Amino acid sequence: MSTNFKLKFKKIILLLGDIICLYLALFLSLVIRFYDKFNWELFIRHLPYFSIVFIFWMLSVFSFRFYETNKPSLKKYQLLLAISNFSIINFFISILYFYIIPQNLITPKTILVINIVVFGLLFYLWRTLASKILYSQSSKKNTIIITNDENLVQAIINKPELEFNIQACVDLGTNFISSNLEKVKINDIYNFIKENNILNIIIDEDILNKNQISVELSRCLNLRVNFIRTNDFYEQFLGKVSIKNINPVWLINNFNESQKWAFDVFKKIFDKILALIFLIPSLLVTPIIILLIKIDSRGSVFFTQIRTGQDNKKFLAIKFRTMHSDAEKNGPQWAQKNDQRITKIGKFLRKTRLDEIPQLINIIKGDMSLVGPRPERPEFIDKLEKEIPFYKERLLVKPGLTGWAQINYPYGNSIQDSLEKLQYDLYYVKHRSLVLDLSIILKTIHTVIKKGGM
Repeated sequence: MSTNFKLKFKKIILLLGDIICLYLALFLSLVIRFYDKFNWELFIRHLPYFSIVFIFWMLSVFSFRFYETNKPSLKKYQLLLAISNFSIINFFISILYFYIIPQNLITPKTILVINIVVFGLLFYLWRTLASKILYSQSSKKNTIIITNDENLVQAIINKPELEFNIQACVDLGTNFISSNLEKVKINDIYNFIKENNILNIIIDEDILNKNQISVELSRCLNLRVNFIRTNDFYEQFLGKVSIKNINPVWLINNFNESQKWAFDVFKKIFDKILALIFLIPSLLVTPIIILLIKIDSRGSVFFTQIRTGQDNKKFLAIKFRTMHSDAEKNGPQWAQKNDQRITKIGKFLRKTRLDEIPQLINIIKGDMSLVGPRPERPEFIDKLEKEIPFYKERLLVKPGLTGWAQINYPYGNSIQDSLEKLQYDLYYVKHRSLVLDLSIILKTIHTVIKKGGM
C-alpha cells in the first residue's frame, strides 16, 4: 500500500468517524433532553433539519485543518482549544440557520446547546483515539534518497509523520547538510536495498535519466521497491512544486491551460457572487475601520497601488491604509517584520486581513479573484523574474485575496521567501479546482478568526 493511498485512507476514516460522532451526538442530545419521552420518531423528525446544519459544521471542522493527515496530531490542549473555537462558530452558524429558516416541527434551542457540548466531547474522544491508531501504531517505511536537493532531504527528516525512514542517500558527490546519513555508492544500491529491507526510493527525475543510475535501479525491480520521483513527492506530500526539479518541458506537460477553461469561466461567476456576499456584511464594519484609521494617523483612509494581474496586466488595487502616508518616501520596499511604517490600527487590520476588504471591489471588477497568488507590484516582479526561474508563470491566473501560498507559508520579505511562495503558487496553478479554492477560503476564514483572538 503506497504512502499516498494510506494518507487518503486515513482521511476517509477520520471523516466517517466524525459523521458518526455528529449523529450519535444528536441521538444522545435528544435522549438527554426528553429522557423518558424519547422515541425514534422524535429522532427521525429532527434528522433532516440537523443534517443540513451538520454540513456547515463539517465545513467548519475542515477549516481547522482536521483532515490534513500528513501532519502530526494535535496535542491535547491544542485539540481542546480547537474544539472550543469551532464549537463557538458552529453555534452561531446553527442560530443563523434556524433563524432564517424557522422550524415548526422541532424546538432546536436547548437541543442545539446540548448537541454542541456532546459532539465536542465525542469529537475529542474520537480524535484522541484516532491519533493513537493512525499515528502511534504507524510503521515507517525504510527509504533511500537519490537527489542533489538538500532541502528535500531536510524536509523529509523534519517530517516524521510522513512515515519515510531515510536510511541512506546515494553518493552523488554532494555534501548534504545531514552528514549523519549513510552514503551508498551507485554500484552498491542493489545490495543495500536487499540487506536493509528498503521499500521506497525517492529520486530526482534528471538523475533517473542518467544511464548508470537507471541500469542499476532496473536491477532492483524484482525487489518490489516503490519508486517516487521527487516532483511527485513535493506535490503529494509537501503541497508545492520544486523549482529545482522542473524545466520548460515540465511546464508544457503540466500547465495545459486550455483544459482549465470551464473551471475559469465558472470561477469568474463564483468570485463575483462570493465577493458580493462578503461585501454586504463588511459594510457594517467599514465605518468603524474608517473612523479608527482617521483617529490613528493622518492621511487618506484608502491606499491605492498599481499591481500586476493575470497575463501581466496592470490594475489599481485598493486597500485600507495600514502605513503612515510617507511610508515610501525612499522608494518601493517590502514590508519588514515589526515594520515601523505600519500604524497601530494598521497592525490589527493586517493581522486580521480586514485591510483587504476594499479588494472585494477589485474582485467584482474582474481584476482579482478570491483565491490566487498574491498580487505583486510591477517593480518587485521585474526584479524577481531576474532572480527566480519561472516566476512569471504565477501570472497565468488572476491574483487572489488569499491563496495556497498565503495559508502554507508565513509572510516573507526576501528573495528566498518569494522563491518558497512561488513553489506553492505553481502548485495552485497546476491543481486549481473548486474543491481546492473552497478549502483555501475555509482555512483563511479560520486563520482570520484565530488571529482575531477568538
